[in-house]
Amino acid sequence: MPPVASTCSAAASQAAPTSTATGGRQGGIYTNATESWWQRQIIPQLGDDHASMPDDLRSRELLDDWYRERTVDLAQVRVPVLSAGNWGSIHLHLRGNIEGWLDAASEYKWLVVHVGSHIDPYYADWAKDLQLWFLQRFLGGDQTAMDGVPPVRLAIRRGHDVEWRDEQNWPLPRTQWRQLYLGQKELSWHQPAEGRAPYPATFDFTATERLELTGPLALRLWVSHIAGDLDVFVQLEQYDVDGQRIPAIGPGGAATPVPMGIGWLRASHRKLDPERTLAHRPWHSHDEIQPLEPGVPTLLEVEIWPISITLEPGQRLQLRVQADDDNMGLLAHNDPGDRRSGHGATIHLGGDHASNLYLPVIPN
Repeated sequence: MPPVASTCSAAASQAAPTSTATGGRQGGIYTNATESWWQRQIIPQLGDDHASMPDDLRSRELLDDWYRERTVDLAQVRVPVLSAGNWGSIHLHLRGNIEGWLDAASEYKWLVVHVGSHIDPYYADWAKDLQLWFLQRFLGGDQTAMDGVPPVRLAIRRGHDVEWRDEQNWPLPRTQWRQLYLGQKELSWHQPAEGRAPYPATFDFTATERLELTGPLALRLWVSHIAGDLDVFVQLEQYDVDGQRIPAIGPGGAATPVPMGIGWLRASHRKLDPERTLAHRPWHSHDEIQPLEPGVPTLLEVEIWPISITLEPGQRLQLRVQADDDNMGLLAHNDPGDRRSGHGATIHLGGDHASNLYLPVIPN
């Protein structure tokens, strides 16, 4: 009988150079969440007479042996895996849940992506049943306990509600990859005339028919800047026909709303790993600083963590390209010693520099 990896989530890390434990650097940018977690969870238990992970993360911007030693080799994970991710955990766990499920070498593995707080879904009836079946199958010897459970089960977000759906793989095989082009304050299926927009900026798309977006996605952003670097923060929001925000439920529950989607990238970390990069999931190597040439349009391929958004006719998708993410509270990237200001930069539109959002459209 094979050992069991986890009944809650796969042991998986984010892309290097992010710490396997905390997601301390995202897109090359240090996140304050590491410091908050360390002070609240580690120091009270162990004291401060030992190595400081926040200090290690803050002082190591590029991938090195320290990160490699702490990065899981998922090809060695052969135990059964039940990976439970949360659409609202768009700042730490969700990516690891999905990438861990994808890359684990396990013969037996299942992926579930739900909504709700960080804790409550674990105790929901459906979740308790699923965990029990999993344990009965791999610890109790019941060879039929997981029969009929699909490889992938997703809570598809429909506004404030969800619709559970069974799938066979991730990304969904029937995905139609499409581009929404950035124009003057708008997003369009059609490429705009060549132009520019000041940074930061927002871009809006209003649906004329139901549009489901479920899967990984990326922003291809052409920027120029007078400085040699900048930090890009990307957020996706959904608004109903009355202009009211439809927030995602954050790990703290409904009281901690979060954007529908989020991504980050330091421009000097734009180098891609050609072996791992996919059109819908740019994979940055984080092994070299590549400064911007002042004033020269440069392509940044920003990974946005997986989403589930359903737009009804008249509802609006908003893309925010921001100079900071201070609205994320404890999860923000605003360490004063690790920021590259983007104020004064320029976003390029259309023509040879057609910035666009690469989307996973699911046909009805």
